[in-house]
Amino acid sequence: MIINSIKELLRWVRRATNLRAARWRLTWFLNLANELCDDKKLLAPERKALRTVEKYREEILARWISEHSNGRIEGLNGIFQAAKARARGYRNDETFIAIIYLLAAPLLNLLKPT
Repeated sequence: MIINSIKELLRWVRRATNLRAARWRLTWFLNLANELCDDKKLLAPERKALRTVEKYREEILARWISEHSNGRIEGLNGIFQAAKARARGYRNDETFIAIIYLLAAPLLNLLKPT
């Protein structure tokens, strides 16, 4: 029950529309979540996670300032991981790179005449 409440509060923080609202919501979230986890021995991992959120508070709040996202990097990483799984057993880098190209490039572009 407590964990679900904390998770929903964190979703509420993420829905903030500007930096000021996000700062207020994050502070409120941390205070309430710490209070909920305060004397419960089984919630030690959650308290550790809350300390991490407190430690990186300013970096978390930077999300509302910057328009940058790591979505593209995560997408590329997914392609590299898929290529790594398919290229298992190949002994050279050229084959691995070729599989990355085959997975990442749209097939229609590869079939167009040059």
